[in-house]
Amino acid sequence: MKIINRYILSAHVPPFIFSILIITFILILETIPKIVEMVIDKDISVWIVLELIFLNLAWMLALSIPMAVLVATLLTFGRLTADSEIIAIKSSGISLLRILVPLMIAAGVLTYGMIQFHDKILPELNHKARLLTGDIRSMRPTLTFRPGVFITSISGYIILIDKIDHTTSEVEGVRISETKNPKNPRIIIAKSGLMKFIDGGQTVQFTLYDGEVHMLNSEDPSNYRKLDFTEQLINISGVGSELKRSESSFRSDREMNISRMSETVKNAEQAIEPYRERINLSIKNKFDFLFDDSLIYPQDSTITDSSALAFLKVDLKGIQRKLRREVKQIKDQNKLINKYDIEIQQKYAIPAAAFAFILIGAPLGILSRKGGMGITVSISLLIFTIYWAFLIGGEDLSDRGMVDPFWGMWSANILIGGIGLYLLIKVITERPFFSFFRK
Repeated sequence: MKIINRYILSAHVPPFIFSILIITFILILETIPKIVEMVIDKDISVWIVLELIFLNLAWMLALSIPMAVLVATLLTFGRLTADSEIIAIKSSGISLLRILVPLMIAAGVLTYGMIQFHDKILPELNHKARLLTGDIRSMRPTLTFRPGVFITSISGYIILIDKIDHTTSEVEGVRISETKNPKNPRIIIAKSGLMKFIDGGQTVQFTLYDGEVHMLNSEDPSNYRKLDFTEQLINISGVGSELKRSESSFRSDREMNISRMSETVKNAEQAIEPYRERINLSIKNKFDFLFDDSLIYPQDSTITDSSALAFLKVDLKGIQRKLRREVKQIKDQNKLINKYDIEIQQKYAIPAAAFAFILIGAPLGILSRKGGMGITVSISLLIFTIYWAFLIGGEDLSDRGMVDPFWGMWSANILIGGIGLYLLIKVITERPFFSFFRK
């Protein structure tokens, strides 16, 4: 039996690894357009691009590994059936359920490892990926000097150049407006000059010839000065698109581990109690007031029934507004609880999908027989579509409070696993069904 266990496991390893690589590659391709846009617009280095891809690999692997279990199971059992190895195993008296035992054990190990990955590693990498993406987006676009176009992206300067020779770095018709000090702006005009970048591209240096410097005073317009020069050196810093790393203590639900989210849920549940107590107290006090027999107006009282009723209506409206505020606070806290409960359940449900995919992949692989890669991909896409539709739908319903987060996140596993058990029973009992899979 140990030989069969090793054989079944070893037969799954190559297609499993192959499936991870293919699925992850497809997910990477989806992010390439966004990364290319950043490279063109922000001129980020290759190392930053590789770092960004590496950080995003975390959520890609969280999706591709459970998917790879399904593809590997379909391919392996399809091959074993096509090579008549399943028939040989059955002929030797070994049940199909016995074959699945080593796979279920492996799925248990994989599920445990993926839960730890979702809890310990994925939140940290998601946090770093969000910060890096934000830092890249906050970078100033790469500065490009074009003739006849105003350059306004440099803080404190407005630059216009009539002609630029990018080969010799010669410029003609240079006008630089320096507005760093709004009270005393300067305008520099030169017929020609040279332009080059220094300090690793962070500073542009102009060597200007035959020009004028106009110095203005906005508080005293009469205080105007003009200086002529034959040669003037001007350095303008802050023109590079340097990436500045930032730190943030804020974390979204996808950037928290299970412990931190559980603590947030606990705090939200505790925060609800005071609101409920205030609601109950307000209602109790009002009922006690309305049905208090001691509150009887004397016969000579100037208060009429209509004025008493008007007073009561105003009082009830005030209580109604107060109760609405309290109820809204309870709803907001319940939304917060659902939000984090969903993420907690998701950290368990997605890794546990390996069990459901094995249960449905084994019988479908046997039924597909010699369908090959084409039918395997088709079946996988169909199951993935159903799985993610139920997962996303369950998350949306749980967010709205219509379904408990547990059922919202586990319904996909229960559905796929239930269908898999049904198909497995049919395959074991060898009852004819799904004839379109057979040749």
